[in-house]
Amino acid sequence: MAPDEKIVEWQTNEIIESLFNDENSARPRMIDGDLETDSSDDFDPVIIADKLRAVADTLNKDPNFKKALDELKKTAATEATEAAFERGVELLCKSHVAQKADIAPEMQLIRASAAIGLYLKNSYPEMKENVKTALASFLNRRVGKWITEKGGWGKVAPV
Repeated sequence: MAPDEKIVEWQTNEIIESLFNDENSARPRMIDGDLETDSSDDFDPVIIADKLRAVADTLNKDPNFKKALDELKKTAATEATEAAFERGVELLCKSHVAQKADIAPEMQLIRASAAIGLYLKNSYPEMKENVKTALASFLNRRVGKWITEKGGWGKVAPV
């Protein structure tokens, strides 16, 4: 049974919490929560966050990533954090960095948003909570329905 949108939103928040925790900090792998999940679900926020972190590390090495971040910094000076974050992700996705025919556009958005989110967290630790909120809002708004249709985060974890 596919999860509903509320479960996917909850999963997204759990993934972001794991993604933004220091890599050295221990985070339990057992999920406690008020939401009931399908027992056949392969959802583990720590594993998904680790995969997103690896994707982000790869994107961080690409010169086009720096260009997208420079544009994000300019935009952030004049727009709200969420709008600037979304613009930065879209710019990165439009560059050749994320343009691969074998990758679904939704997965490109997930990868780019994780890379930008981690970059901002590491570069501007004082903005960590704002970036987490912007990342969660972006993922839920732009790919939440797609993740739900695919069966939840456990089914679409980036590789």
